[in-house]
Amino acid sequence: MASYNTSMGFVQVLYYYIVWHYTKAWSDMFRVIGNYLWFVSNFFSLELLARTLFSPWRRLAISGGKGKEDSFFGALAVNTLMRLVGFGIRAVTIIAGALTLLLVVVVGCFAALAWLVFPAVVFFLFFAGLGYVIQII
Repeated sequence: MASYNTSMGFVQVLYYYIVWHYTKAWSDMFRVIGNYLWFVSNFFSLELLARTLFSPWRRLAISGGKGKEDSFFGALAVNTLMRLVGFGIRAVTIIAGALTLLLVVVVGCFAALAWLVFPAVVFFLFFAGLGYVIQII
């Protein structure tokens, strides 16, 4: 039976981990962040809300009667009010969606930065802990 050099195996595992960490996992992380951005954009229906920004709220509108001025102006007032309500609600929803998208981008940048330095932090903490243990002994 051939003996297996465990220190060489550790170096290989460490090498493959570093290669994975900065290639495959890095691209997967950005794909996941892109999925979050897609989800938030579709959850808030930002494109649809932008296209229908000035539409009446819930398509509530009335038509004025022919020949009567008061029914025309009443319909104009109600339709204008419904468009203003629709604009206000859609604008608030678009702002909330944009802020959520910004939050996803900021958290994604922090995650990318953390992922970039994580191996160095683990290495530092390992040797700091090892030094602490040796100091106690």
